[in-house]
Amino acid sequence: MTKQNEAMPPPRKRLSAWAVLSMVLAVGMCPFVTAAAIPVGLWALRDVSRNGRYGRRLAIVALVVAVIVTPITTFGALWWNNRVRVPLQSGPAQMIADGQRGDMTGFMAAAAGEATTEHAQAFLKNLTQKWGILRSTRLREVPVDDAVMEGDDGAAGWWIWVPYEAMFEQAAVPMRARFLVSDPTRGWVTAFDRFEFDLKDRATMEWPPKDNAP
Repeated sequence: MTKQNEAMPPPRKRLSAWAVLSMVLAVGMCPFVTAAAIPVGLWALRDVSRNGRYGRRLAIVALVVAVIVTPITTFGALWWNNRVRVPLQSGPAQMIADGQRGDMTGFMAAAAGEATTEHAQAFLKNLTQKWGILRSTRLREVPVDDAVMEGDDGAAGWWIWVPYEAMFEQAAVPMRARFLVSDPTRGWVTAFDRFEFDLKDRATMEWPPKDNAP
């Protein structure tokens, strides 16, 4: 061995790409992504051991984070699916129909403002007289301009207006329903609390009524 070879520094270790990938996956917001960080982290440890790379600590941290985060993201995904996604897809048909038949529990669960049971009964009676019992609601596509709700509807929390086609016994009526996810006073609500049914000449039938008159 020559003196030149003796003076050469040892080759620098490379960071394991698997360790970096495992850390990126571990901090994801989806349970499938965070769960994938576990096998990737184990593979990163194998890569470090067999190929002389560094990143062992990073891979271990990624494994720990993934084990902690995955149950949290799984719970969050299930909660969002059951409490938000499914209700938005099915619409408020069940709660309105139950109210029309006399069961006010679901209809009043997220009642907005000062609306009372008497107000709700009068509104639901009016619905039944006009179109009969509500059978189903289905999502409908509307132009972007029509989907924007104008004015202040009194919500300080997190909500979304959703367009539906309300299929009553006697007619199909375009409607919009506000799904209230949360508000500052009640926290997580995740329920429909406002409705607008389209009448002729651009008039609407609203719940709760603006004057709250029974």
